Amino acid sequence: MGTVALFLGAFVLALAVLSKFYMYDRLAVVPLNNETTSISETAPGQDGTYLDIAGGLRVAEAPLKSTRIVSGDVEASKKASDELGKDVAVWDTYVCTAPAAFDCSSGETPLSASDETVAFDRQTGEAVAWKGNTSSSDGETEKDFPFKGQYFKFPFDTQKKTYQFWDGTLNKATPATYDGEGTVDGLKVLKFKQTIAPVKTGTIDVPGSLVGRPDEGTVTADRIYSNVRTFSVEPVTGVIVVGGEAQDGYLELDGERVLTTTKATLQYTESNTKDTVEEYKPKATLLTAVKTYVPIGGAVLGIVLIGVGLLARRSGNAAGTRRSDDPELVESR
Repeated sequence: MGTVALFLGAFVLALAVLSKFYMYDRLAVVPLNNETTSISETAPGQDGTYLDIAGGLRVAEAPLKSTRIVSGDVEASKKASDELGKDVAVWDTYVCTAPAAFDCSSGETPLSASDETVAFDRQTGEAVAWKGNTSSSDGETEKDFPFKGQYFKFPFDTQKKTYQFWDGTLNKATPATYDGEGTVDGLKVLKFKQTIAPVKTGTIDVPGSLVGRPDEGTVTADRIYSNVRTFSVEPVTGVIVVGGEAQDGYLELDGERVLTTTKATLQYTESNTKDTVEEYKPKATLLTAVKTYVPIGGAVLGIVLIGVGLLARRSGNAAGTRRSDDPELVESR
């Protein structure tokens, strides 16, 4: 009995150690073959404002929708991991933003679209420098693109602190600050906010009549961009359960706002959020068990079993000694 308890205790203790220092590290990684589609849209009954270039350079209002399709590239992930000497995933992402009725697969030109290939650390979620990173927009592709910070998600075991999150308009990462706790469909989340104050991103030549200067044929206006992104993050997996942004883009002349180019508040759809919660709630539970409950419970149980085994063996040895010293046993010999 004592020997069995000792062996069982040692096994459980070893399992606890493996769970924390081996199993967790192999489970807390993003998949290489990820295939997801997420949709953000203006709230029901609300419109977005945008400059309709195809419709004759006019400011229009309509419900807007942003569709994001992410596909993992397994072969590119293996190649990048070998070249960089670290565990890396490579995902391709296509984002199409247009009026809600627009079909992003129609081949027609949306309000905006981007196609990017991003290599990132499978545990921290941070983008890594790799020659295969690309960014395509307006028909032009830039290779070896310098992505930085969090791109698709937050790290496993997300903390209550500031993270650098990528912004595709500025082409740099800016702070996403911790903004409190909350729940989404019963799932605990940490909230973060990324605030980008109005900033000049370039200039554009437009007809004077478009910006209130009909007497001027063409004028050069400053392009101004601002955004406030919000993230509700499941902290164990680092997955964004609810994401939203309030973007405001406009043209400015001599420091004065003269034309809105994009103004809209978009957020993940309810069905999108529900699907994410259903998928990642059990994964978060599993990772928590592997990292916390199994190591702690296993360590306690293992130590108890080893203690029981040692006591049982000591009691057995003591009983054997007493029997060998019994006078009747000695005389019978």
